[in-house]
Amino acid sequence: MSSQGFVDLRCDQQGANEESFWPSFTDIMMVIVMIFLLAMVILLTRNMELVHQLQTSLKAEQAASLQAQSTSQQNSTLNQRLQALEKEAGMMRLKLMDLSDEHEHTLAALAASQTAQATLYDAYTQLQQKNMQVIQNKLLLQTQVQTLNDSLLQANSAYLALQHQDQNHQHDLLRLQNTHQSNVQQLNQLKQAYAGLEKKYQRLIRPARSPKGRYVVQVRYQKVNGQLHIDIKEPSDMRFNSVSGVQMHKRLASIQKKHPKDLYVKIIFPEHSGLSYNEAWKMTESLLRMYDYYYQDQP
Repeated sequence: MSSQGFVDLRCDQQGANEESFWPSFTDIMMVIVMIFLLAMVILLTRNMELVHQLQTSLKAEQAASLQAQSTSQQNSTLNQRLQALEKEAGMMRLKLMDLSDEHEHTLAALAASQTAQATLYDAYTQLQQKNMQVIQNKLLLQTQVQTLNDSLLQANSAYLALQHQDQNHQHDLLRLQNTHQSNVQQLNQLKQAYAGLEKKYQRLIRPARSPKGRYVVQVRYQKVNGQLHIDIKEPSDMRFNSVSGVQMHKRLASIQKKHPKDLYVKIIFPEHSGLSYNEAWKMTESLLRMYDYYYQDQP
């Protein structure tokens, strides 16, 4: 590492730091794996709790649906009973009207019979008895009508109470559905987080980038009199060949088509290349991500 805190990219410094690098890298990887395992345990525990809550919500929703169906059946039965009571009350009213008409006719006959009271006394007595019976029937019918009206009011009250109960059940069902949707959203978020962690873990456990068994193409950057010079060398070349930036990209693209899975791009910056650290880093990052095998599978 240079005095400015940057990594020394020169090739002849790799052997000196190799022995101290691997133990530190192993410790870092062990800590990362332990953190990942702890996160996996927490995510699995939370996932099991959410599944349990989701099952409880589904059971409550099914119970609310069954109770709503039972309430609907009770409402239908009460409606039928209410209609029957209304028909019966109508029949009673018609009978009462008929009895009232008959009572009026009886009174008229009674008034006519008073002109011949002496001769029609027995008939008058019978008519008076009949009139009393009609009055009793009328009172009885009025009592029955009042009873039916009371029953009708009770039925209306029960119907309103069932409607109120049904509304409460609908509100409970809506609340359970909202809770279920919220639980599903949380579960989807956890799945997405787990997928992201899995991608990061797969990236961490990938083997290190190595030229072993690869098709190594060397690219050398340096500045001469303020002008950038690019040299490229394939394994079959005896020496570096000077190319322009466009020619380098065309040649690397052609090589990548032939070796899509094993192209290893080795970038060289001579000791006095004239390039700053930022320039070297940008060139290295851009070139590796475009053509190197190690960066092709990464997002």
